[in-house]
Amino acid sequence: MWYFTREGLQEAAQTVRQSDENETLAITQAAEGNITIQAANFLHASKNMELNHQLSSMDYMYAKNCFLIAIENAKWGNKAVDTFNWFFHNLDNHPLQDEGVHGECALLLYASHVQQDWHNKLTQKKAYNIGTINKDLLAKIDHELDSREIKSGLDQVCLPLPGHKPRN
Repeated sequence: MWYFTREGLQEAAQTVRQSDENETLAITQAAEGNITIQAANFLHASKNMELNHQLSSMDYMYAKNCFLIAIENAKWGNKAVDTFNWFFHNLDNHPLQDEGVHGECALLLYASHVQQDWHNKLTQKKAYNIGTINKDLLAKIDHELDSREIKSGLDQVCLPLPGHKPRN
């Protein structure tokens, strides 16, 4: 989703402006067999790219709106656009949103995992309805996040006394 944030869109606009007539072209083949020619500088990931769960909630909210417009303009079809609309709607209105930073973090981790998994499954022709929240997966992510936060807090509170070795 980073590519749809203000920073990502700004970087893309700068990249397009910097390209010249003598740039290297590459032939690519999509999963469905279509062959296209693209500028080679568009084939690598940005060094500034952040994973979905590393984005702020504000950046993610902005990116999702740009993403929805982009997939509609790219003619992904009404079913895919509607499914992603429901995905984002369900995340935006999930009860974890009421839990502050912890809830936002859990939902961003869930969104990051599910979006990557959905795209991976799509290439295998096993895409699923991403609009339906997987309650078990979200609960697992929330629990793991709780565990990490507790461990992190204990590590900070239970620092070894000077001259004492920590127990393993």
